[in-house]
Amino acid sequence: MARTFTCNEEIIVVSKGAEDTGKLAMLGYGGKFDPSVIPEIQPSIPAGVVMHFAAATPPKGWLKADGSAIARTDYADLFAVVGTAFGTGDGSTTFNLPDLRGEFIRGFDDGRGVDSSRVLGSNQSDAFASHTHPYYYMTPEIPSDGDYGVPGNSTGTHRQKTSLDTSASGGSETRPRNVALLVCIKY
Repeated sequence: MARTFTCNEEIIVVSKGAEDTGKLAMLGYGGKFDPSVIPEIQPSIPAGVVMHFAAATPPKGWLKADGSAIARTDYADLFAVVGTAFGTGDGSTTFNLPDLRGEFIRGFDDGRGVDSSRVLGSNQSDAFASHTHPYYYMTPEIPSDGDYGVPGNSTGTHRQKTSLDTSASGGSETRPRNVALLVCIKY
């Protein structure tokens, strides 16, 4: 269903039709689609923006965030934003893109104090806070031979409280449920 607006004697149509899917089109009185007046949205997205895409290849104006070394001059706008935060490339003519393949993104601490030892562009390996899962069980009554005796126990038998840790279980990493999408960076 199209929504129609009138502006300066031209008709602006926002449509979900096959010819102009997802585009803002201006039609003159002749009623023909004129792609030359479609506003370009991408130039308003600044270099360095990272987005996820449900496609195997990046759209025009985007690069895969795969750690590649790219030319500082060819991608000057992006280099001006990220510099060498994700790698110096060859040290003079190239720089590295962030490598976000298979990574969860964590917000930069930037003085908050939650993850204060980090610098922009640094990465962390996986971690899981050290802990155990103890469980306790009581042994059957056994005769007291002095080594196991409980002070004040007049029957000569007692139950022994034993502590053990559970066996390890799980996979090779800790992760939430997730969906894999292509991570790209605007240049």
